[in-house]
Amino acid sequence: MARRMGADVTLNFRNCDVVDEIMKLTGGRGVDSSIEALGTQGTFESSLRILKPGGTLSSLGVYSSDLTIPLGAFAAGLGDHKINTALCPGGKERMRRLMNVVESGRVELGPLVTHHYKLDDIVAAYDLFANQRDGVLKVAIKPH
Repeated sequence: MARRMGADVTLNFRNCDVVDEIMKLTGGRGVDSSIEALGTQGTFESSLRILKPGGTLSSLGVYSSDLTIPLGAFAAGLGDHKINTALCPGGKERMRRLMNVVESGRVELGPLVTHHYKLDDIVAAYDLFANQRDGVLKVAIKPH
């Protein structure tokens, strides 16, 4: 799906060590910024490990348990890293601009919605998403 949406490089964590591959792709430098949107300790740590000095991690994931910042991944506090935990960094203005992009039709987000549920079936929809079954990416809940 990432390639379909325009990504130049995709990595499957089942087939490689994503941190190692990203470091190879960047010549060992790391990335300016990373986005953690899954909400797991593992992806949070990986997102930290790939940052170059001065890099920023935007943590958008919703965590279901306590999150820890591992000293090694945080470069022992010497990496000049920034962790941003806002769901929409930049606040209302950035969200307004994002919504304008969506409204303009410049990006096709429809393929990301893989399942549709009625509001009455919201428990089943959450169960599907929480357990990542049936190729789910995003679920649309419709009131009628």
